[in-house]
Amino acid sequence: MEANAEISGVAVIDNRIIAGGRREMERGFLSQISLGDGEILSSVELSTPVIAPPVLSENSVITTCRIDGQTGNLRSFDYEETERWSHRVAGTLPAPPAIHQSVVYGGSRKGEIFALEESDGDVRWERTLGDEQTEGAVSAPPTVDETGVYIPLSSSAAQGIYSLSPTDGTTKWKIEGPRILSILARTDDVLLVSYPSYDVAAFDIRTGERRWSTSLAEKEVSPPAVSDGIIVVADETTLYGLEAETGEERWSITCDPDTAYQPVIAGPTVLIQSENSLICCSVEDGEQLWTSDHSSGIPIVPFENGLLFSPAPNTLAAYSSYQE
Repeated sequence: MEANAEISGVAVIDNRIIAGGRREMERGFLSQISLGDGEILSSVELSTPVIAPPVLSENSVITTCRIDGQTGNLRSFDYEETERWSHRVAGTLPAPPAIHQSVVYGGSRKGEIFALEESDGDVRWERTLGDEQTEGAVSAPPTVDETGVYIPLSSSAAQGIYSLSPTDGTTKWKIEGPRILSILARTDDVLLVSYPSYDVAAFDIRTGERRWSTSLAEKEVSPPAVSDGIIVVADETTLYGLEAETGEERWSITCDPDTAYQPVIAGPTVLIQSENSLICCSVEDGEQLWTSDHSSGIPIVPFENGLLFSPAPNTLAAYSSYQE
């Protein structure tokens, strides 16, 4: 990438990398890069910086942008880099939205929750959580399925976990109290949650009833990831594999993970970042397969038979296999 370009996030579709970021003077860019050889295929200049990884569907590239310190917007492009629509939000956007069945779901730091038509950006529904004194703060991307839109809300008297109807945004259930700061994960009929104080918990997606909780050794806990009945989660010293049905520990390895990043499931392996390296382990038993001295400046993105990461600022690297 160019010297004055700072990559905020990447995504992969087919044989292309979609990269978004910002330039000097608080402008942005959206670029398409060949996955095969790293050649920049095209790039469009934006008036607002891109602050999160692009979210992709078959037809859309959704960028999360910052207008100023109080306002954000989503901008939708097609793969010819033609802008289709823009949606302005009161309050900055802390994380990218989610796309599910041609609807874009997102939330802002002022507790504004919205569902937009992917095709034209029209508002399907919107609502605000919190109140005028405290406001809500959506702290991570929504997790969405046919059953609900799951929202972690912090910095508010209304903080907790909310399950909203995908159809109209009404509250199906809520768990008041916990201040959840990271993305939630869905598996089978439970919602997996990492608390910012030792615990991982599972809740019934239909009722919000707690199924189980497991305490880890250290206070800071990463977002959970899940594959084939195994939850992979990290605290400040250890990477764990937990049974999804019970929360019981299946395996653990000491590797000083960076809890700011969600473990990345890539085929039969899981990748986790530490301060100075990438670590690859077996999801099944935690066997450490390899480590790399590089540390990614953006979240790792797996693709078919490979992975993409940033070993240094302004740099992307693609590996052709999950196992070195």
